[in-house]
Amino acid sequence: MKGKSKLKKSHLITIVVTAVACIAAVAIIITNVFIPVKYLSAYIGFARDKNAAGTLRISFIDVGYGDSTLIELPDGKTALIDAGDGSRTHQLKILKLLNRRGVDTIDYLVCSSVSAKRCGGIAEILKYKRVNKVFAPDCSLTRLNNGYKSFCEELKKADGIKTQACGYGEIAFAADYTLCFLSPSASSLSGGEYAELNKNPTEDNVDNSSAVIWLEYAGAGFFLSGDITSVKADKLYSEYKLNDYFEINGRKICFDSCKILKMGANGSARSASARLYDLLKPETAIISVGENGRGCPSAEALAGVQKYTGDKVYTTQDCGTLTVEVGNGSCTVFKEKK
Repeated sequence: MKGKSKLKKSHLITIVVTAVACIAAVAIIITNVFIPVKYLSAYIGFARDKNAAGTLRISFIDVGYGDSTLIELPDGKTALIDAGDGSRTHQLKILKLLNRRGVDTIDYLVCSSVSAKRCGGIAEILKYKRVNKVFAPDCSLTRLNNGYKSFCEELKKADGIKTQACGYGEIAFAADYTLCFLSPSASSLSGGEYAELNKNPTEDNVDNSSAVIWLEYAGAGFFLSGDITSVKADKLYSEYKLNDYFEINGRKICFDSCKILKMGANGSARSASARLYDLLKPETAIISVGENGRGCPSAEALAGVQKYTGDKVYTTQDCGTLTVEVGNGSCTVFKEKK
């Protein structure tokens, strides 16, 4: 009786192909536990560019008509303010930058607004990055839009993350830097911006409850305007001029050092405030903007700020991600697109 016949070549190829497919499927399943396959390209093919100790690096990420800002503090801590609209393209850009910068842990994750163009991608950040503390709007209307709804749902699932309402006060202080909210008012304040938002979520109330943030290091100040309207910007001007400074936890916040103004509401005319520009006297203005139907950046906003900045007005639409480094006595702007 003849021995067992050898496998035909076609059968062997089928077995090999099936085995490879099975291995690939298992690899994808395992990978997706740790790295989302849809964002795989954000995790491969680049060298890490860690921030130098003693240097402040702040990146205004190109997420089109939206907003996302990465702050790498001089003591090694990190803050991410917003994460764009949640589209896959913009999510990839944010994750690529975080991974290239070696940011595996976000010390302070700030959801500055219930607006979908800012909060839309934060749920994905909570899924795929370690987060130590979250600052979020004090808004009970969790179904205002899909982005805010997803963020609220993901935050509920997160275990052990400290959460605090965005509101006038400290985000992070150190001996050599300040990172804080100038607005909205503390959530406990009756009649404040959050009270108005929860009572009546109009476009103005959504915008005016967005966070205004001040960052200062080594004599360089950054004013991040959020989406506030011109009326709110003028009110901040009046409140500041009343005392010539803001005081947060005993620390005086003075605007004499303002070097960079992150313009409000993607450079919208709704947010333009000549009085605020006159107060800050910024050397450089940055606008996060892309395709939109609102004519941003507006002529009104540009005309008011260029009185101080001249041609130093940069948009993410033209320049890509914009990075500012402060250290060794200098404040330098780097463009992604040359």
